[in-house]
Amino acid sequence: MHESSLISGLIRQIESIVHPPPVRKVVGVTLRIGPLCATNPDHLRDHFLLAAKGTIAEGAELKVETIDDPADPNAASVILRSIEVEE
Repeated sequence: MHESSLISGLIRQIESIVHPPPVRKVVGVTLRIGPLCATNPDHLRDHFLLAAKGTIAEGAELKVETIDDPADPNAASVILRSIEVEE
């Protein structure tokens, strides 16, 4: 359930960033997750595929970078790093 709310919030954030047009489609999204975040990249990708259906991000590739240092200030965070769009 944690991933569902994270990804729903991510989709809303993406839609607010790329709206209004000329963006036709989001083709890639890059996230950064810390080691203390209670999820893993594969699980996030699965949830992203489901949540993106019917949105501007449908079909976009989700890339996940990881932070290895548990002492990093973002160790418990999921951070939107970039959005790749097609105009």
